[in-house]
Amino acid sequence: MDWNEVLKDIVSGTILLAIGGIGGWFGGVIKGKKQSSMAVERKNQIYQPLLDEIKTYTTFDLSILINIKPDILKQVVCESYKFGLNEEIQNKCNYLYEVIQEYNNIKPVAVANQIIVDIFTEAYEKIYGNIIDGIAYHTDREGNEWEEEVLVESVQIIRELNLTKDIENLLRNEGMYSSEVCVDYENGLYEPIYLELKRIYASALHVIINGKPCKHAQPVIELNMLPEEYMAYYYDFFDRYNNDKRIKRKYELREEIIYSSQSLVEDMKSIIDKIVRIYEIEEV
Repeated sequence: MDWNEVLKDIVSGTILLAIGGIGGWFGGVIKGKKQSSMAVERKNQIYQPLLDEIKTYTTFDLSILINIKPDILKQVVCESYKFGLNEEIQNKCNYLYEVIQEYNNIKPVAVANQIIVDIFTEAYEKIYGNIIDGIAYHTDREGNEWEEEVLVESVQIIRELNLTKDIENLLRNEGMYSSEVCVDYENGLYEPIYLELKRIYASALHVIINGKPCKHAQPVIELNMLPEEYMAYYYDFFDRYNNDKRIKRKYELREEIIYSSQSLVEDMKSIIDKIVRIYEIEEV
């Protein structure tokens, strides 16, 4: 047996094993650094921005007058293939986005506008006895004829007015009356009303058309106040508004958004905390 050859084989094998071990160690280091870099990048570009956005939906001060703009959440839901979130987180994001979409589709100002138009129409008919101003006769090219009732000008006007700003102010100031009306002159009794409602009704009642104020029939009921005050006092706008099924649904969705967001925030925090502890913790 040639011991010199055996010794050479042993040394060569040892060197190869050492080289392989070092190579494997370097490969592991490189792979670990790559995983660390990817994890930190996902934290900075996905999890943290998503967390910051969703946190803004967790407050009970969320106003139903303001639409939620889920910019990052929308990307995560509509382009999920780009982000690769785990199934549980992705499903929670999808659900939250659907709830926000339904929430945004309910327009409180539009609901309030319709209620105001309905109140004005009902009150006008009660005060003046009628909301029909006459009959219009129409004929088409084929000779077909039909009749159409023409509403009084004020009822037409209230349907066409842009009331957005007045309604927003009204809804923000629920419970904060800014005017009053005398309901008993003999005893000096005054009751609070919303100035915004009085102004809205007055704008339709006293509109100027072709340089002339809108005319009305004689009231068929006894009024001891202005017609716009009567409408604002005797017709409870907020009772109708708050009991409207769309507004009730809006508040239900608001609560769901808040609680779903809170749950998702905790999930995001857990993921970010794990990444920080594994890849970013500072050695002292």
